[in-house]
Amino acid sequence: MIGTTDNVQPTDKSGAHDGSMTGTERVMVFGAGGFLGARICALLADRGIEYRGLSRSRGEPYRLCDLAAMHPYALDTQIGMYKPTVIVNAAGATLGDPATLVRANVIAVDALLASFHDQASHARFVQLGSAAEYGGAPQGTSQDEETEPTPAGPYGLTKLAGTELVVRAQRNGADAVVLRVFDVIGPAAPESTLTGRVIRDLRSRQTIEAGALDVWRDFVDVRDVAEAVLAVALADAKLPPVLNVGTGRATLARDVAGQLFELSGQPAKIVEDPSDGVPPAAWQQADITLIGKHLGWSPKISLEQSLADSWAARE
Repeated sequence: MIGTTDNVQPTDKSGAHDGSMTGTERVMVFGAGGFLGARICALLADRGIEYRGLSRSRGEPYRLCDLAAMHPYALDTQIGMYKPTVIVNAAGATLGDPATLVRANVIAVDALLASFHDQASHARFVQLGSAAEYGGAPQGTSQDEETEPTPAGPYGLTKLAGTELVVRAQRNGADAVVLRVFDVIGPAAPESTLTGRVIRDLRSRQTIEAGALDVWRDFVDVRDVAEAVLAVALADAKLPPVLNVGTGRATLARDVAGQLFELSGQPAKIVEDPSDGVPPAAWQQADITLIGKHLGWSPKISLEQSLADSWAARE
């Protein structure tokens, strides 16, 4: 039998942003084996909320589920039998050729929305988007949900396409929300992230190989992102179609790498390769007014604490 994660425990209202937890929530988390998905599942378990985790690349403790490849009937069966009240899509790809990114970030979203419409139309659909959809902004400014998206590369373009599919469903009557998440860091961050790459290099050698570090990013801890997802999942009120999740403060990537270097206490040098891939946007900073207004959410974990926890958890 394929492994599942179905936690049925007494609900604990501590940590709920609006007190709307009823004990009847059933949450399906797609992409549960990934960095964000695993943290969302851990928070659901901690709060005693029943959930089922599904993952493209991992089995136990999750069900195997490849949204872009599986037959629609199989996906309909998964959703129809579980009868979720919330579907969270944390699945996707950040790296790969354009075809890989289209399959993971567009086709998979379309498949999940179709099954959601047919099997769980009264549930809430929560899509994890990306700040890469916005592209860059003028130095010192913040990007709110009305900012015109201008993604620079295949990743941002495909994430934007996924967002547009969800927003279209919302316009057609679905209870659907996109969380446009800025640069996620925190314990167990993968090597596809800045902090994951730096920690890997500090563990294994005296050279830190990174892309351009003269960019400013809004770094938000994965645990705060999970809290935002939970707040959206359990809110009673109708929500805007897109909500930013960040800290509202941009930090120079070079300073983040430097803080990790100091935490390591190890001799090392930093080698930058700004010519690697699509030129990055120079500045990104979230405006998080809207999510605060609707849900009372704000980040609780400082950049310094997130980096310290990330280094401590490096093993």
